[in-house]
Amino acid sequence: MTIILDIKNRLLYIMNMKHDTSTLSCSKSTLAQTLWLLATALTTSAGILLIALLKPSLPIRILVVAVPLVCGVAYTFRLLADFARLDELQLRIHLEAAATACLGVFLAVMVYPIFRIAGFVGELQPYYVLFLLVGLLLFGYLNANRRYR
Repeated sequence: MTIILDIKNRLLYIMNMKHDTSTLSCSKSTLAQTLWLLATALTTSAGILLIALLKPSLPIRILVVAVPLVCGVAYTFRLLADFARLDELQLRIHLEAAATACLGVFLAVMVYPIFRIAGFVGELQPYYVLFLLVGLLLFGYLNANRRYR
């Protein structure tokens, strides 16, 4: 009987533990993620300007396209490796944020043709979808972080 009470008390203790998700700590892996993402953004922006303004030859254009792609792939692998180290609560927060972003972009892409035919919106630019995705991801993360605090 005492073993059952001991297990019950341990479970109650674990269930009532406070998970501190309000502090933002910058670990080595988070820094690596941030640097790869920053490298992707900067090389993409520089590549767009380089191609638009200088009109380089084909080998330079291939290189300009390949560098952001390599940085993006490195960021993706770093992000997935860091997901494997998260505890269950952090993983749940990130999953909810990703689901919010994916479903929001899916809904926007589905209703966009109707809005376009009705004349409410103009031509869809790729950056609009990117900003929507990032905005919804941030909203989903902050909402889930607030809820599980």
